[in-house]
This record gives sequence, structure tokens and C-alpha cells, in this order.
Amino acid sequence: MNRPTPSSGAIAGLYVFAAMLVVAPLSDLFSTAFPPRLGDLSWRYGFLGLAAGYLQTPLLGLVIASAVAYWQAHAGVLRTLGILGAVMAVVLLMIIVLWPMDVMQVRALREPDAQAAVAIGGALQELKYLAAFLVLSFLGFGSMRTASELARANRREAPGIVSRG
Repeated sequence: MNRPTPSSGAIAGLYVFAAMLVVAPLSDLFSTAFPPRLGDLSWRYGFLGLAAGYLQTPLLGLVIASAVAYWQAHAGVLRTLGILGAVMAVVLLMIIVLWPMDVMQVRALREPDAQAAVAIGGALQELKYLAAFLVLSFLGFGSMRTASELARANRREAPGIVSRG
């Protein structure tokens, strides 16, 4: 079956949509929690608690953009997305380590009847962070490796032409 190649406008539209999935929820999150007060336990607990709920949509945007980059053999775009994913995974790793400490501090400040709810909510957010960390790690490092393989394949197919992406 010989299908036509998608237009550059269609590909650009997919990339813009993926970017919207990343930027829109993150801008909502940061505008809700502005101004940042990293030294304030209650601000940090609230921000990181909210942030865990905002993870899935930006991850979906990154997955879509990565799939389009792979589909179109845009090795440079795929590499950039892989680096972005890996950096985000490192940031989440720091949150995974620090979040339980904030949860324990906030739990200690609550009435005894509310302490279990804080612990359970904190554990659920930690699981969301862990899942996002795994996705970003696999996607990030896998995308960088795939981008290298795509670039090599592009060079073999078209000697003398710079790889697409």
C-alpha cells in the first residue's frame, strides 16, 4: 500500500498540539501557585501535591511529540525530547526523595484524626511521581538511543545529506 507522505502542516499541527498538552497544564499549575515560596512547608506541600495531579497531560504531550518525531525520522527532535525527558526524570527523582519528608512534617502538624489521610494522600502522590519518573526515564533515555540509531540510518540512506530533524 502506497500512502502519501503527511504534509509539513499536518506534522507541525501534531507538534503544536503536543506542546499545548505540555505547556497548558504547567502554566495553570505555576499560575495557581505563584509566587513560589520554596522555604514555606505549606506552600511546598500544596504545590507538590497539586503537581502530581498535573503530570499525566504533559507526559501525554511528550509521548505524542516523541512518536511523531520517530514516525517522521526527526532524529534531532527526538534527541531533544529525550534529553528533556531525562532532565525531567532527574527533577522528579529529587521530588521523590524530598516529598515524603514534607508529608511527614505536614502529617505531624495535623490533628491525630487527619494524620492517616495526609499519609495516604502523600503515598498516592508519591506513586504518581514514581510512575512519571519511570515513564520519563524510559522515554528519555530510549528516545536518545533511538535518535542516534535514526541519525545513523538517515546517513546510510542519504549519504552527503544532513539527517532530518
